[in-house]
Amino acid sequence: MLLSDLRLSLRFRIVAVLSAVLAAGAILLGFAAWHSSSLAAQQAYDRLLAGGAVQIAENVYVQGGVVTVEPPVSTIATLAAYDLVFYKVVDPRGVVVAGYDDLASDADPVDIRAGVVLEDGLYQGQPVRIATLARQIELPGTNNWATIIVAQTTEARRALARDLTLKALGVIAAMSLLALIATAYAVTLALQPLMRIEREIASRRPDDLRPIAAEPPVEIRNLVQAIDDFMRRLSERMAIMQRFIADAAHQIRTPLAALDAQVEILLATPASRRKADTVKRIHERTAELGRLTGQLLDHAMVIHRKDAAATAAVDLNELAKSVLAKTVPLSLPREVDIAFIPAEPPPIVNGDAVSLREALGNLIDNALKHGAESRLVVTVGEDAEHAWIDVADDGEGFPAPPADLLRPFAKGPASSGSGLGLSIAMEVAKAHGGELAVWRDGWMTRVRLSLART
Repeated sequence: MLLSDLRLSLRFRIVAVLSAVLAAGAILLGFAAWHSSSLAAQQAYDRLLAGGAVQIAENVYVQGGVVTVEPPVSTIATLAAYDLVFYKVVDPRGVVVAGYDDLASDADPVDIRAGVVLEDGLYQGQPVRIATLARQIELPGTNNWATIIVAQTTEARRALARDLTLKALGVIAAMSLLALIATAYAVTLALQPLMRIEREIASRRPDDLRPIAAEPPVEIRNLVQAIDDFMRRLSERMAIMQRFIADAAHQIRTPLAALDAQVEILLATPASRRKADTVKRIHERTAELGRLTGQLLDHAMVIHRKDAAATAAVDLNELAKSVLAKTVPLSLPREVDIAFIPAEPPPIVNGDAVSLREALGNLIDNALKHGAESRLVVTVGEDAEHAWIDVADDGEGFPAPPADLLRPFAKGPASSGSGLGLSIAMEVAKAHGGELAVWRDGWMTRVRLSLART
């Protein structure tokens, strides 16, 4: 696996994040273990030191008017078994009666009379822990308080703290490693549903766009539903394109066959008037084939742009005016009064201007070729929910029910068109949240391209 693939791996990311979390936790626990171990070692040795100071204090007494002390050998031996031990006994007069004269304590005299006071200090260049205690004795002419100071070096304490810390760190490291292994295994198990979904998709044929059968985990259920929805839309789009291709192939065969037949007739006919008629029919067939090819391409373009094209604000007044000017030819075989009625204020819709031009162009072209006898009116309007463009003509209306003519390649019995104009307009209307409506209004036939407002 390449490094880039490894970085994109979900398993690698989860394990890496958990490793970082476990490492940070191990460091924090290590500091906590060191602090707890140091505190435990301090407390353990402090109890021994305080107990030693109390035992020495219990062996301080007055004999013949002089303060005397008999250091308990066993106590000092116990303390000395771990570290160096120093002590000093001072009688109520301030005279050192035993121990090291230069051993000193900073403990408050009031505090040491209430109990043992422990403190850190430095003696003979070594860090020591000092226990100070005052004992009341009867000695006339004094304050009757003798002071006992016991000091012990701290090497054994540090050694015990290190030993406890290392053992705790070993446990933390072992638990972190086990947690990491368990996490990696758990991630592998958790990714099994994804691997099943991957195998199911990989084993399918290219045309198999059924919903995924494998039951997804809750965390990726929305993702799988989005994939299923995408495959459904793709299947619908493929079905539309396949049907369109099949219909287009069928429709193109007819004018091509007719054109081929006319060419054969032309080749077999001597130069005469019939030859001119054949050339005319060839011209008509060629124009019909050109119109059909153009509308097939327009239909394919509309289907493609339905979900792919970016939308923008479109002024329907400007759109209708420009399409009308471009679609109406400079000369018509009959006199047709053409009118344009804009809306005030201009309706604005969010849509694809290219598709809207194609749809409106087809409606105007249909009205001019198959409907309008003397009048064509293009009207723009709007209400609270929709904006629309009406194309009305004074023709005789449609030769078949409008619902039948909205299907691709559907046309009247006497029509020479391709049967795609209304179908293209309907597809564009649906893509813009609207509809295509056809009805007879008095002596006018109206086709309304309705669009959802922004």
